[in-house]
Amino acid sequence: MVTVKLTAEQTRGAMGMTHFAAKLGERSPSHIHTLEDEIFMIGSGGVRATVGDRTELLEGGSVLFLPRGIPHSYLVESETADLYVLTCPGGFERFFLDGGYPVHMGAAAPVGDRWSVERTQEVAEKLGLGIIWGS
Repeated sequence: MVTVKLTAEQTRGAMGMTHFAAKLGERSPSHIHTLEDEIFMIGSGGVRATVGDRTELLEGGSVLFLPRGIPHSYLVESETADLYVLTCPGGFERFFLDGGYPVHMGAAAPVGDRWSVERTQEVAEKLGLGIIWGS
């Protein structure tokens, strides 16, 4: 589950922040951001992150800078993980706001629709977020 904590509108475009309550096996495919830098902040759990040719296990309290233009991906390796992602400048949080499924009382994903790597790519491309996949 992803919760948007700050939007570009709230920060005059400076940043966006999301919180991931992630489970074992959740991941992002390798990709490059062309519009923003990211900072991963791990609250708890273990997340294996690859940035360029470097891979490391991030655990509670770890912080990692992911500069735009460098391929990166991540994989949750613990049963659960709390991951905060700060994007600078803001705007990438639209990916979750526009492409996600609401999780309030009674809300459900459309029948037959599941989140997948392919859906991730389709949503990002539709929103024009400047992502290059499979890098």
